[in-house]
Amino acid sequence: MRREISSTSQVAVACLSLFLASLFLTAYSSRNPAIARIGNALVLEIVTPISSAAEFVARGISSGWHRYVFLANTAKENEALRGRMSELERDVARAGEFERENLRLRALLQVGAENRVQGVAASIIGGDSSGWVRGVVVNKGSSSGIREGMAVIHAQGVVGQVVSVASDSARVLLVSDHASGVDVLLQDSRAHGVVEGAGDQVCELKFVTKDVKVKEGDVVITSGMDSVYPKGIVLGRVSQIAQAQGALFQTIEVKPAVDFSKLEEVLIVSARPLSEPSQVGPQALGGVR
Repeated sequence: MRREISSTSQVAVACLSLFLASLFLTAYSSRNPAIARIGNALVLEIVTPISSAAEFVARGISSGWHRYVFLANTAKENEALRGRMSELERDVARAGEFERENLRLRALLQVGAENRVQGVAASIIGGDSSGWVRGVVVNKGSSSGIREGMAVIHAQGVVGQVVSVASDSARVLLVSDHASGVDVLLQDSRAHGVVEGAGDQVCELKFVTKDVKVKEGDVVITSGMDSVYPKGIVLGRVSQIAQAQGALFQTIEVKPAVDFSKLEEVLIVSARPLSEPSQVGPQALGGVR
């Protein structure tokens, strides 16, 4: 109890002492203004650097914080812009691909119109997995009116023939397959022959006798006599000629007009013209080089 009273007394004495000291200093300052000014100057000398330093630190912290916020916002904006740029690049790529596909489909429709045939455009969705057969799979089948035996063509020329059909797909045997055979004409000499597949991007023109003048670069077209392919469709060009001594027929190699490795869309001929054209116009040579 005594300790609590003693502590209270000490606090009271200290407060009274500080009050009396402040009264004394106030009275002294009023009677001696010069001394008061010196004290004020001393206080300013001491307080001003501290205040300036504190203000400098505060400004630095504020500026650093603003820079941090600005950089953080800039980083977010840059990330958003990069994402948007990627989206735009994808959109441009898709638009370019759609345009190319549209041009290829227009070319298919044009070749159908030029050869007076009706057809169904189809996209290549696969190749032959066995490796023994030269063929492709397309995304149109019996539900689109596709049947076995239909001819398949491209803007560049003959592709092959439908050999099997499912509801929404069909398998096409390419003219380069060994099992393929197409009745053809040499465009210049009008000599008949049969083109058979001989492997990848190679065919053989058979049953052309030695008396027929054949040269490299001659255009080979469908004759229309096999009841599969319309007449006048370009199949390819003569790439090599050999005449074995004593043989009745020439050995003629033909390079197909269509590059099967780059094939994407084809036209499946669903209806042939009622009357075949008697002559092949220049448009038939558009895909051959």
